[in-house]
Amino acid sequence: MIVLKDYQNRVLDSLREFFRSCASQGNPAAAFRHVQDLTGQKPINYLPVVGADLSPETPYICLRVPTGGGKTLLACHAAGVAARELLHAEEAIVLWLVPSTTILDQTADALRDPRHPYRRALELACGAVEVLTIDEALRLSRATTAGQTVVIVATLQSFRVEDTTGRRVYDQNGSFSEHIALAPASTLANLLPGPDGRPLPSLVNVLRMHRPIVIVDEAHNARTDLSFSTLGALRPSCIVEFTATPARTKHPSNVLHHVSAAELKAADMVKLPVRVITRHPSQRDQLLADAITLRADLERLAVEEAQETGEYLRPIILIQAESVDDCEPLRERLGRDFGIPAEQVKISTGKLDDLKSVPDVGSPTCPVRFIITVQKLREGWDCPFAYVLCSLRETRSATAIEQIVGRILRLPGATAKRHPDLNCAYAFSVSPSIVDVLAELRDALEKNGFSAAEAERILIPVPPGTLPLGLQPRAVTFAPEEIDLRAAAACAESIGGSVGIDRERSALIILTPLSTEDTERLTGALRTEEARGKLRAAVEMVRATERAFGASGEPRIPSPYELGLDFLVPRLSVREAQGLFEFEATHLLEHPWRLGEKDATLPESYDPRKRPTGAEGFVDVGDGGRVVTGIAEGPPSGFVAALHQQVMQFTHIDDWTLERLVTWLDREIEHQDIPYGESAEFLRKAARGLMTRCDLQNVGELALDRFRLRDELVTLIRRHREAERKAAFQTMLFPDAGLVVDPSQSVDFRVMTYEPSWLYEGGFQFRKHYFGPKPGELRERALQSGAAAEEFLCAQHIDGLAAVRFWVRNLSRKASSFRLQTSTDWFYPDFVCKLVDDRILAVEYKGMNLYDTTDAEEKRAVGAVWAARSGGRCLFVMPTSRDFSVIDAAIG
Repeated sequence: MIVLKDYQNRVLDSLREFFRSCASQGNPAAAFRHVQDLTGQKPINYLPVVGADLSPETPYICLRVPTGGGKTLLACHAAGVAARELLHAEEAIVLWLVPSTTILDQTADALRDPRHPYRRALELACGAVEVLTIDEALRLSRATTAGQTVVIVATLQSFRVEDTTGRRVYDQNGSFSEHIALAPASTLANLLPGPDGRPLPSLVNVLRMHRPIVIVDEAHNARTDLSFSTLGALRPSCIVEFTATPARTKHPSNVLHHVSAAELKAADMVKLPVRVITRHPSQRDQLLADAITLRADLERLAVEEAQETGEYLRPIILIQAESVDDCEPLRERLGRDFGIPAEQVKISTGKLDDLKSVPDVGSPTCPVRFIITVQKLREGWDCPFAYVLCSLRETRSATAIEQIVGRILRLPGATAKRHPDLNCAYAFSVSPSIVDVLAELRDALEKNGFSAAEAERILIPVPPGTLPLGLQPRAVTFAPEEIDLRAAAACAESIGGSVGIDRERSALIILTPLSTEDTERLTGALRTEEARGKLRAAVEMVRATERAFGASGEPRIPSPYELGLDFLVPRLSVREAQGLFEFEATHLLEHPWRLGEKDATLPESYDPRKRPTGAEGFVDVGDGGRVVTGIAEGPPSGFVAALHQQVMQFTHIDDWTLERLVTWLDREIEHQDIPYGESAEFLRKAARGLMTRCDLQNVGELALDRFRLRDELVTLIRRHREAERKAAFQTMLFPDAGLVVDPSQSVDFRVMTYEPSWLYEGGFQFRKHYFGPKPGELRERALQSGAAAEEFLCAQHIDGLAAVRFWVRNLSRKASSFRLQTSTDWFYPDFVCKLVDDRILAVEYKGMNLYDTTDAEEKRAVGAVWAARSGGRCLFVMPTSRDFSVIDAAIG
């Protein structure tokens, strides 16, 4: 089974919180805002879904995951999250929509294969599962839908009336007569009628009865007016889109969670950066030779990797030919001019697709190392062994580049390789302009789900004549006899930090664009005209690269990060017998506490007898545990209430006992810090007390409402846990509690990847920000008033202080950021500064309306302890009400 990566758990946490909020509040817009607040995202408005038969209250969200991020695996888990958190059901019907029949076959096969990680993930999330294609679903028996989750994999076209299969989906079908005959009476009014006015036994009506969870894979291929009307005909309980490129116009996607390139890289999911090598069209043959040589070098590294780790790798190169007619001659040339065996070369075009005959390109017995294509590879083809893209076409379509670039991004095994060159991808391109190539690749990365800012940091151009392996960004290497390193170092120092020296490699590192005068001064340290030409070409490439990504390309002062200046910020740590450990949440619950002794009384506002009812009817438990339904009177109580009522009608409560209910609740409620004996005793007390208060004689009545009961208990246990953590937190702040600040436990901004979700877009030019003039996630204007944002004014003040050497906008909820633990969660100070005297200053700005809250008091307390334990090396301050003089006073 595949263990989920941290970022994948964060995606599912956002989805889980969204559905829980929808289930309790019945308002998807409010739930959307709630998740945005929790995750610190840039706020966007929630747009209700619009379509025939689609209620605007239908939860409709998008999870944006770039290529290589594991969308299918996440979708498997998402099905279970939706069933349990939104529908309050242990089984459901899931309609899994894919963009094509090719992807349909691949997805259905994977979800059926008991050995496949996707199947295992689906069973872990949903329990017993039956996977059907649309043709098989047309024979769906009522028994199949009972006691297990049914996943129907289909294309959206399958449900369009004008499609042949679509007509069969809507047509009368005897296989569904039993479904309709035994359907709860309250559901019949929502079914599509036949010619006689009675509900038609059809697959669509069965779906309408069960309110399917709709998962849309590669949703950008399915978003049209017709698509939404088609989904409306199914009366879905929710719509969850998975895509790398959410829609931004006409039907904009509600992006609940966005996975960044940094998260994928940190999780070892993708090969980054992408090293870009270009040659003029007149040097097309040399470009091909360079790419072939690189692939061979990578394979030698792969063999070394296998000897060290046992992991098999066989780097593959994707060659984009100029036309379909050029593919076969190119294959012959690879054999004739480069000695490549014919079995190592495959062609994949519309006319000829050799890959269809390759059962498993990742198998150690597979010889394939070269794949020739033109526009795109066969849909659904995927192999993480693809490391190199070599485009021999001077004129390329955006779609072709987008599709092929996506093929070289996945990292084999989703594990970092010991040799760093095996963690990168490589793109060779014929073009007279590096700017054009970078623009193409930037657009391609954006189409694969990366932001423009991420693309700028991902693409690393390689200077002419420099081998890409072992390359430092913006480095140009020389033979030892070509360069006077002493003279070069003296010149670099006089230029002011824009050039670095790598003496071991005899390389110059061009950090920022150079003026013509500085370039010519630097060439004076080179001994041959060829070396001077390489330097001038490298300088021009750096200038062109910055222009390609929106900068001026003019000479500028390098940022502290580009200069490699140290920026270590010591953490608040706990000294234990085994060593130093960062102070975090587990330290607050290491002391024993007894949940079983806590008050288990649930709030009076919760009554399991008052179950959700919508316009459709009511639900109750009758004799023998049979669920009884009927038509309810009165106005509807909302989409979610009606949804829960309808789902309950398919629930049969038979032999529930108190111990079975306690076991179920214990399994559903996360409590790693509480032993089973303690949790079980607490749950028994809660259930017995509730049955007594509400005069319930049958445990089945509680079991019928067990999901709402679970949520109430989660809230009650959370309150008890928070009270224990607050007490422990106060104890940890005492001088003898073992909290220390030691440089050996530090955040090192010099080696971290600074990956904000968005960059500062205002007009002020910050001079001292560690990562350059555009801090991450900083707004110049307040969203509501349009006035200057107070955090922005605080950053301005810090940037202008003579005592500050440099500072960083500390990103919230990033594992690599500086953080302090409070009683409830992590606290990320807004700004972290290094002063000219080498002290560290942390600044947390608080608006006046938040300054006196319990949360702010805890932040001030833990910040003060961090500063006190540092022995004067660290300072902490919390300004408010635009009074920044407290920062000046703290510095002294």
